[in-house]
Amino acid sequence: MPFRLHLIRHAEGTHNPTHDTTILDPPLTATGVAQSEQLCRDFPYHDSVGLVIASPLKRTLQTAVVGFAKCIDGKYTNTGVQNGARFSLEADVQAHSARPCDTGSDISVLREEFLGLSWDILEEGLDPVFPAKTGAYAPDAEVLRERGRRMQRRLEGYFRELEGSERPDIVVVTHGGFMRFVAGVEKMCAGPARWRTLEVSTSTSFSCVD
Repeated sequence: MPFRLHLIRHAEGTHNPTHDTTILDPPLTATGVAQSEQLCRDFPYHDSVGLVIASPLKRTLQTAVVGFAKCIDGKYTNTGVQNGARFSLEADVQAHSARPCDTGSDISVLREEFLGLSWDILEEGLDPVFPAKTGAYAPDAEVLRERGRRMQRRLEGYFRELEGSERPDIVVVTHGGFMRFVAGVEKMCAGPARWRTLEVSTSTSFSCVD
């Protein structure tokens, strides 16, 4: 059966207006927060989402928590809902480059800034290598392609787990430069806090159709 994957680009970060790539792990601007709130109002599939995956950078984490407050389960965040979607932070969907703006913060920093999240649960699924931009997370073209393929294999397993449930959809909140690697296509784009909904087939290999 086909599955539905929603790829979300993060909202506006503090580095975006002036293209300042020297800011380490920039959070959202006030505009970015408003964009995430608009995402929450506009996204039409909240009731169908069983899993929300986010890049563990500040701007993607904020976009996910605000934009999907209607569907993330309350055991992960104090703004969540009862019997909602699982929430996971995965290093494989972090930004593609090693510039400061695309490099994450230490977990200790995220714990201090995102007090409303259940870090004892979320940190369990996060690669302890994060936020190092080396090895499997190096900004090399082939490494990026392999990171995308690795994420696709993991998504296949997640879709199988959700198959037949009332919430079979998956959301991935990631970065504009990495969306195409998750989808396995040459080009893909979306505006700040906007999404692309793809039909995914896993019968033979992972493939996406707009």
